[in-house]
Amino acid sequence: MKRLFLCLFSLFIIFPFFTARTTVFAEQQRVRLPVVMYHNVLNGRQGEYVVSERQLESDLIAIKKAGYTFVSAKQVIDFVDGKGSLPQKPLLLTFDDGNYNNMYYAFPLLKKHGACAVFNVIGAFVSASSNSSQADNPNYSHLTWKEISTLHKSGKIEIGNHTYGMHVYKPRFGVGQMEGESETQYRAAVKEDAGRLQTELSRRSGVTPVVFAYPFGKYTTSAKEELLSLGFRMLFTCNEGVTTVVRGDSSTLHYVRRFNRNGKMSTKTLLEEIESGKHIPVDS
Repeated sequence: MKRLFLCLFSLFIIFPFFTARTTVFAEQQRVRLPVVMYHNVLNGRQGEYVVSERQLESDLIAIKKAGYTFVSAKQVIDFVDGKGSLPQKPLLLTFDDGNYNNMYYAFPLLKKHGACAVFNVIGAFVSASSNSSQADNPNYSHLTWKEISTLHKSGKIEIGNHTYGMHVYKPRFGVGQMEGESETQYRAAVKEDAGRLQTELSRRSGVTPVVFAYPFGKYTTSAKEELLSLGFRMLFTCNEGVTTVVRGDSSTLHYVRRFNRNGKMSTKTLLEEIESGKHIPVDS
């Protein structure tokens, strides 16, 4: 009888613990990941791709207040690779195009609020700014190779590849395939362009990105395959919504959705998008 009592007592103590551990483990197999996409951070004007310092800080405060934890792309990739866990409500911030105002206005606010972010840079723009005598104007300048290195070394900013010279509408729309271009020619063009920026960033800034952002959100299966062959792990689209990343399934990182932070949108509306997972149109 005493032995039976001890056995039942052990089960009473251990079973809830085991069940709780199993539940947590199960929950950590699939994680909801909202991603917010910013572009310009400027004061004095707002637009579809422009927010003010005040708006950005309002967003950061509201996101934290809603229980979200800012995470890095590396944390997400490590989770998918089975090397780590994610907080209960993770959220990833991205800034596209490598605008200098991202460093001038956004970076101090990110540090102030304990946030990290991915800055997706365009090689041709970086090169032009690096060779310009007016590379420090928040209204129109882009990051230089040296500034990218400084941001990378801060430990708060990850650098993403946004193509070297394909952030254009024509003759090629982003990484889209041109009319009359063979599949072989197309694949080679995508690989050469993205690879060129990888080489320049490694040589000039000391960083080799593992994330890639499609210009204008244009993507193709062929482009994806070439980008993966270059070692990219996470590919950002401009499709609005929330992505579920799955431990052990790297394909869940290949079409990551993002909400564009429209400057004409309120912080409240942005948070509603994040919480609901659905895009809310903003009146122009």
